[in-house]
Amino acid sequence: MIRGEPGMGKSSLLDHAAQAAGGARVLRVAGVETEAKLPFAALHLLLRPALDRLDTLPGPQAAALRGAFGLAAVTESDRFLVGLAALTLLSELAEERPLLCLIDDAQWLDHASASALLFAARRLRSEGVTLLVAARDDQDAFPVAGLPELRLGGLAREEAERLLSDQLPAHLRERVLKEADGNPLALIELSRAACESELEFGGPLPLTHRLLEAFAGRVHRLAEPTRRMLAVAAAEDTGDLGIVLTAAGTLDIPADALEPSDL
Repeated sequence: MIRGEPGMGKSSLLDHAAQAAGGARVLRVAGVETEAKLPFAALHLLLRPALDRLDTLPGPQAAALRGAFGLAAVTESDRFLVGLAALTLLSELAEERPLLCLIDDAQWLDHASASALLFAARRLRSEGVTLLVAARDDQDAFPVAGLPELRLGGLAREEAERLLSDQLPAHLRERVLKEADGNPLALIELSRAACESELEFGGPLPLTHRLLEAFAGRVHRLAEPTRRMLAVAAAEDTGDLGIVLTAAGTLDIPADALEPSDL
């Protein structure tokens, strides 16, 4: 398991693993929020290149996987057999050459696929299969037990400075370093945006589409009072907490609504 906040480089690590795989077969899938409620959608994408091997599986496993993927009529999906079939199919593929499975944005996997993949992951031993799963470090995002975890933190200052654009004016470097707080995506995007725009002295750094897209999901998962508090904070561009709290009070937003926002 690779965990970290948006922009910390989880997908880049999976890209690196794919490039370094050598002669290994690579299967890759990324969770999509719009498919999070479609049972077995992610598992189908991951195993689609191997569906021609379903006949090599034991009968009950093949039938369960065909039913899960809509390839045969079933009355009820057997989650145990689906997980076992996924494990067997991955093991079959690994008999030919090592297999690397990469799962990105696992926080958006549908529950059925996540369960099947975790079932298989806990039973992988010496089959020649490597499974790397990347998920955001949000609360309750893809909770697992029994799998090794790598947590990605922010970059140290020296490392962070390497990501800043050489064209970034000196008076903006400290601001970008402070606001990015070691987040690689924020460092790159804020640095680029600051170079391309004409900032007024003390004005807010411009946000790019990639940054908004990366962090929007975190805002949507916050409670409604906290989202309202963040809207007030966004409208007050001096960063004065006292002004934010005073304005929130006039809108009947409780002061403790600020706590879950990490501001």
